[in-house]
Amino acid sequence: MKIALAKINQTAGKVTDNLNKISDYIADAQKEKCDLIVFPEFAICGGYCGDLLLNKDFIEENIKAADKIIKESSIPVICGTVTKDGKKGLLNSISLLYKELSTVASAKYTLNDSAFNDIKYFKKYNIINALKIANKNIMFVVMDSSETIKENITTVFKEIKVKPDTVFILGCSPYYYGKIEEFKELIKNLAAENKADFAYLNLLGGNDGFIFDGLAIYADKQGNFKLIEQSFEEKLIIIDTDGTNIENKQNDRNKEMYDVLVLGLKDYMKKNKFKKCTLGISGGIDSALVAAIAADAIGSENVLGVLMPSKYTSKESIDCALELCKNLNIQTKTVPVNDIYDVYIKTLTPSFEGKGKDLTEENLQARIRSNILMALSNKFGYFVLCTGNKSEDAVGYSTLYGDATGGYSPISDLYKKEVYELSKYRNTISKVIPEFIITRPPTAELRENQKDSDSLPEYDILDDILIKILDKQMTYSQIIESGVKEEVLNKVWKLLSVSEYKRRQSPTGTKVSKSAFLRDITLPMSNGYIWKKTQK
Repeated sequence: MKIALAKINQTAGKVTDNLNKISDYIADAQKEKCDLIVFPEFAICGGYCGDLLLNKDFIEENIKAADKIIKESSIPVICGTVTKDGKKGLLNSISLLYKELSTVASAKYTLNDSAFNDIKYFKKYNIINALKIANKNIMFVVMDSSETIKENITTVFKEIKVKPDTVFILGCSPYYYGKIEEFKELIKNLAAENKADFAYLNLLGGNDGFIFDGLAIYADKQGNFKLIEQSFEEKLIIIDTDGTNIENKQNDRNKEMYDVLVLGLKDYMKKNKFKKCTLGISGGIDSALVAAIAADAIGSENVLGVLMPSKYTSKESIDCALELCKNLNIQTKTVPVNDIYDVYIKTLTPSFEGKGKDLTEENLQARIRSNILMALSNKFGYFVLCTGNKSEDAVGYSTLYGDATGGYSPISDLYKKEVYELSKYRNTISKVIPEFIITRPPTAELRENQKDSDSLPEYDILDDILIKILDKQMTYSQIIESGVKEEVLNKVWKLLSVSEYKRRQSPTGTKVSKSAFLRDITLPMSNGYIWKKTQK
């Protein structure tokens, strides 16, 4: 059987453009004389549409788009749709569009297995049909999480009246690191266990910080792979189900994550019609990596790096910042902040009478820089990027309305150690980040001889604790038993607890983990819980 899989990057809500792209893919599949073309979940409306799914006109537009597909195609089309059932309401459906008919092949009935609030929009509907296409019985299901697939697919497989030759699992499931390898193993095992061919097709592209990985897999009933398409590129894939077996090659972790970060920013800029971006270049590791991601995402000619030195900025920082921008071939602008800072201090001195220097003076510098970036944004149409990372966001090591300013935060779901790892990886492509930036002790340079470690545990210690709290969800006692000092854990927990109000005001960022702030993890802003060892 010759099947076309549409690895397609759609824009949420942009039904007409999405439909045009679907039509182009169908035309290509027809030229290749395919027996069937398959699109992922939400192929017409894009993913994820949120409360657009409560808009009756939007739903009607989606239904009319499906009708147009029927009229245009001379081969069977399987497509993620939203459909209406008179009694049930709105359904998240997989439809067969062919020969003047729209047939619901399946509808999602597990509505609590995704990163989105499916139960708010859709009705549970337990319908799965095995369709006869090219003399094969094919079953299509829509499920998002690996846990749901493991729990339900075998049961569904056994309950269906006609034994399927092939089972397609279609999704609009957000990326997290480890998902690709997890799903490859899952599809392989399902095929071997159920003695049927199994396939998986996920939507592709970035949407409000979520990344849909576009993963496409096909395994035969012996568990042999016929297809593994794990790049983040939009394409039409044509597979012969009787073709040769292929080798399962594991992705390089750093390449995979870097490509996801580039895709996330690229799609956010494109889908929101931003053409140029700017960011502060400090000579530090975070802004260096964000600058590289930006240049790779939208082209170096569309990126402006702004140096905003103060009297505390070292010559090495300025030199490295300029070298970075030259290596990336991005535009630069230098706007010193000393004079502005001095005016602030002079103006505020009478109000500060009797008070010594503290964080106030440091935060003023960060907020002045924010104002400069926003002024350039307003005047020239630059989209401002935030350069904060997950470790700093976790413990509130940022200035609200200062360095936390921006419309998008490409590395907000990276721990500091991952920032270093990906910076080193980017230098294997072309050496753009100066070595001094990678090896220097992290510093915000807001006072004389300042280092991040003056306020925080060393980042390797901090990241270790955060991973144990956020990712591994270890108990207090387990973390102490792992070798973490109690006073250090208490400090990190307190900082984590009191910083939620900052995180709630942080810009959207690319999600690459299962523990992204504001996506997977939310703490109360008014948090009185004191974490300590449980008394037995």
